[in-house]
Amino acid sequence: MRIALYGPYMFELAVGLRENPSNDVRLFLDEETLPRSLLAEPQIHDSGFVRIGPWANRRAILRPRGAPITRVLAEFDVALVTELGPIFAQHAETEYFFIPTGWDLTCGPFPIRSRSSRRRGFGDLSAAVIAIRMRSGIRAAIGIWGAPFAPFRTAAERLGRQLTDNLPQPIDMALFDPGRELVGGRATEGDISIFHPSRMMMTEDRFHVETGQWKRNDLLFEGVALAVADGIDARIRLLQRASSPDQARAREMIEDLKLTAQVEWVDAGTPDGFTWSELADLYRSSDLVVDEFGGWFGLVALEGAACGRPVLNRVDPLVMEELYPDGYPFLQASDAEQVAEVIVDLVDPGRRREVGEASREWVLRHHDRSVVARRTESALAGLGFS
Repeated sequence: MRIALYGPYMFELAVGLRENPSNDVRLFLDEETLPRSLLAEPQIHDSGFVRIGPWANRRAILRPRGAPITRVLAEFDVALVTELGPIFAQHAETEYFFIPTGWDLTCGPFPIRSRSSRRRGFGDLSAAVIAIRMRSGIRAAIGIWGAPFAPFRTAAERLGRQLTDNLPQPIDMALFDPGRELVGGRATEGDISIFHPSRMMMTEDRFHVETGQWKRNDLLFEGVALAVADGIDARIRLLQRASSPDQARAREMIEDLKLTAQVEWVDAGTPDGFTWSELADLYRSSDLVVDEFGGWFGLVALEGAACGRPVLNRVDPLVMEELYPDGYPFLQASDAEQVAEVIVDLVDPGRRREVGEASREWVLRHHDRSVVARRTESALAGLGFS
């Protein structure tokens, strides 16, 4: 089966599908949105597997029918697309599935609702053009494969569609192996070291809440303050980056809670961010990974768990029961008091080890890229692709 994949977050799935010699797999990445996290991956330089180019430039978006990426996608039996992929796949006359990553379903098709997230002027015009094409492309997809958490489910319904399946996010379990040699050693001294790589988004804005961007980072800071008041020496590592809109507010809150000495801000040293290997070291150097408290989860939770670390977040229990009837390992907290309780509980190294080992085993069962690739093949076969 000839399978095309488009988008910056499709690399692991493409690698997993390529493991099957009966699949002819190509991954198409736009050079302007290529994540730095991929640059250290050897397979990214295999031109017979990955093709990097100016696929989603302005001309291509304005005239998708004649775009080079559209012509290339037409050569495949099926396309799995994300980000701006639906714009081009719609005109390729190849059947395709849309696998949203977040923005591409919750914000991109809705330029008025997402207006607060961009600058006025030309940005508004560009967003309107993209939205028109994204809405058309998503509606024309054979299916939308996304987890049925509220942000995705609501956005799909606004487009007159339903989520047709859930494709778990694939993880390279070897990269996040907790046994790999750690560069730089343990993060900090103290009773417990916490790594929280999420963007700072604490403002309870309706748009952010509905699109799943509300991280509620303040719960972590308040919970750590309570744990410290109880005598726990808890340390936090945070990522400093321009894409955190509430970063200044987070610094102020940390100072008000008298946590400045407990917090370390880590800078990648480049606007492109960290590589996956660098992030894996940050996960492994911690005792606890804190995801977000907005009701769903993403790569932070999975990568932290893959490294054999306990993960704290808040997810919708009904959706999780639907997706994972055998249970899930994420520790849950809905307020600062519950955050503090988890921190106190995990001061015990044996408890951390127990939860961390169970977490990695769970990711292996459900999110290992080979497991996800075989699930993808099964789903496609069930729909007549072979």
